[in-house]
Amino acid sequence: MQSETMIEDNADETPFRWRNCHADIGTWRHAQTLELLLTDVIRPGLENLGAKIVALGESDDPGDIFFQSDVEEMLNETKLTYALAIQSIWERQFRAYVKGVARDLRPDLDLERKLEKADWNSLTGQFRRLRGIRLEAFPSFPALDTLQHLGNACRHGDGDSARILAARCPDLWKTYPPLPDAFGGPVDVPRTVALIDLPVARLHEFVEAIARFWRDASYIYNESIERKHESLVKQLERERHEREWLPTIAMAEKPEA
Repeated sequence: MQSETMIEDNADETPFRWRNCHADIGTWRHAQTLELLLTDVIRPGLENLGAKIVALGESDDPGDIFFQSDVEEMLNETKLTYALAIQSIWERQFRAYVKGVARDLRPDLDLERKLEKADWNSLTGQFRRLRGIRLEAFPSFPALDTLQHLGNACRHGDGDSARILAARCPDLWKTYPPLPDAFGGPVDVPRTVALIDLPVARLHEFVEAIARFWRDASYIYNESIERKHESLVKQLERERHEREWLPTIAMAEKPEA
């Protein structure tokens, strides 16, 4: 199999490049989609529920204290629903991208059809083979991987992904002060999916990670343009000085036989 990665000398310094595809065009809009969801849907929705909880807590109606508990539970479920929505949109974006690359680079292998139902590990594996770089090489990967496990846990309940989250992300659960010794001392609260209290900061982190991935992919696309306009050359020169992450040819995957 011929590699899609353009191998050059001075691997430690040479920008990583891949074979540009039609699928690369316009992927920067994916970042805008998630950012709009966060600013115009998620943030206002959570703020409204938060304000409702405060108002119920300050109410003189004795029944409102019980309703407040119901709304707090609704808030927790809403945050998980938003996380699942973010993960679903991201996975659809990524799957469509990998399918588009396969359509351009491997049309003879019926790969596009197989990718339609490929699980996440298979999908990321095909991204590595087609693009010549691992998804793990992108700085956004840790947050994207956590998001994937959270999506799995939301869909399927307690299982492998939930156990990984419990070990990796204890902040997804509330911490409770230990009871006095007379009442039994510390309480070991199980970290189940039903008890997740997702921090709002995590939703922001997930959206930022997805946006960063697509912007990094757009940067690689621009680097991979063979005949660059002078304005793009200058833009890339600026980006190489300003970017936190510069993918180089040293990150390229070795071509498979």
